[in-house]
Amino acid sequence: MKTEFIIFLVFLFGGLTMISEMNAQCETWTDLRNQDDIISAHSVYRQALRVGDMEIAYENWKIAYENAPAADGQRDFHFTDGITIYKHLIEETDDAELIEEYQQKIIDLYDQAAKCIQAGAIAIRNCDSQACYDRRAGVLLGRLAYDLFYEFNASTEDVYDVATRSMNLAKLESEYTVLIPAAAAVSRMFQGGQIDDERARELHSQIDEILEYNIENNERFVEQFKAVKTSVDRHFARIEVDLYDCDYFKERLLPEFEEAPHDGELARRVFSQLINRGCDEEDPDLQELRERNIAYVDSINAALQLDLEARNPAVAARRYFEEGDYEEAVARFQKAIDMEEDDLRKADFYFRMASIQGRQLNQYSTARRNALRAAELRDNWGAPYMLIGDLYAQTLSNCGGDWNQRLAVLAAIDKYRTAARIDPEVADDANRRARSYYSSKPQQDEGFMRGLSAGDRVTVDCWFNETVTLRFRN
Repeated sequence: MKTEFIIFLVFLFGGLTMISEMNAQCETWTDLRNQDDIISAHSVYRQALRVGDMEIAYENWKIAYENAPAADGQRDFHFTDGITIYKHLIEETDDAELIEEYQQKIIDLYDQAAKCIQAGAIAIRNCDSQACYDRRAGVLLGRLAYDLFYEFNASTEDVYDVATRSMNLAKLESEYTVLIPAAAAVSRMFQGGQIDDERARELHSQIDEILEYNIENNERFVEQFKAVKTSVDRHFARIEVDLYDCDYFKERLLPEFEEAPHDGELARRVFSQLINRGCDEEDPDLQELRERNIAYVDSINAALQLDLEARNPAVAARRYFEEGDYEEAVARFQKAIDMEEDDLRKADFYFRMASIQGRQLNQYSTARRNALRAAELRDNWGAPYMLIGDLYAQTLSNCGGDWNQRLAVLAAIDKYRTAARIDPEVADDANRRARSYYSSKPQQDEGFMRGLSAGDRVTVDCWFNETVTLRFRN
């Protein structure tokens, strides 16, 4: 019984101490013996603040605040004006210790003001409920959170503590200035393992609710809330994947697409975000979005390809070749040649064009002419001569009788040998091809019958009409 009585006394006197401290923090000048002096100091400092005389303002504010923190109990000026004065003092000094001291005084003033208002020690006009007093206290704490975050370089824990207290009190009437500090602190606290998933989701929901309410209802500051939302979303984007599953993101993002289903860029962005947040491409809810995204990406790729081909006709030529449109491929290579200034690239285009003309379009004479142009533009390049040799060999049957066909074989062998002589890279292949036609060279008795001997110069009576040195099969 005695122990219980002692405990009762401890709680009683502890409570009385707290009440006494609260009364001291929220003292008004009403009924004080030096009331006139306090009111005078109040008037002087208020006027000095208005004209920017901060020295006089500070001296008289201290008198008013230290004697009557809550003024006449009808206003919180002594707290909020003190915050203004200390912020000015911070701007006027480079002394780190003084700055830290002034910052702590500002924190104390915010905290004391919030406590006095919440306790009802400072009356608020047209406020007849505890919720009203709580909201005003919450707004003040929100401004403290802003200062802690932006001005005082406070710890994440301190910003988190003050910001969450502020929103719990002010609720939907929280000012926009507290929301970015709150979002940043929640994100960092979660990433640091200091709050769990459930708490982070709860605070995210609370902040979103404040934003949505004010964007819909707060005509005066709607633009500020809209601007703040962008930064808030950016902070939560860092942890959303760890907090939510695909259904959350579908609920959040799909309505945006459904409002503009023909907006290809929007479809691409929304689809990408959902996939990056763990949604399955085959999800039935994503099929329309997926199809629109594919169509849009295809159209963009097609546009990019057309632009690329317009600037680089050779790219278009290769595409047309792969599609089997050889005439158009040749036309694009010709356009590339006309636009090109570099001889080596121009040589490559001539060779590719010649290859198509000879192998796919059977335009042998034109192919031969363009192959020789390619060889002229690039020294010691055997590929054009290999191509001409192949064209000669492949068209032997177009060269009349057996004698002319065998002369055409000599022309083909000559081209392979030229390729082998000037270009080591193709020498082995060129020599192999040449050897494969040795058995098809003219026979010596056929030459004698025509009055021709080895070493004579003879013109091939064929589409290329080339002169060759007569050689006979061994």
